[in-house]
Amino acid sequence: MIKCEEYSQVCVIEVHGDFLAEAAAASRAAMEDHVARRQIVDYVLDFKQSAFVDSDGLEGLLWMRRRCEDLLGRLKLVNLDENLKKILEMTRLEHRFECQDDLAIALKTMR
Repeated sequence: MIKCEEYSQVCVIEVHGDFLAEAAAASRAAMEDHVARRQIVDYVLDFKQSAFVDSDGLEGLLWMRRRCEDLLGRLKLVNLDENLKKILEMTRLEHRFECQDDLAIALKTMR
């Protein structure tokens, strides 16, 4: 499950539970909705309440990153636990995403 909130032209998508195919699809749909209705191009995915991402979730993250880049926006991941950091490291994706330990810092450094 996901929850979206806006902070000064940045959409924060909170991930509740594992980031699997359903959550990845919901996140992509939320992103497209915010792009279409509000012209928001900067996104933060908050994994504070999530501890796992599968291959569908990783594909979703990569799609969201490309979409942000296409829109000249940014995507940041925040509150990754050690397990999520290890998954990104093992899949060699850790350098493809901007990661922050804290949501407030991520929002402050968006623009």
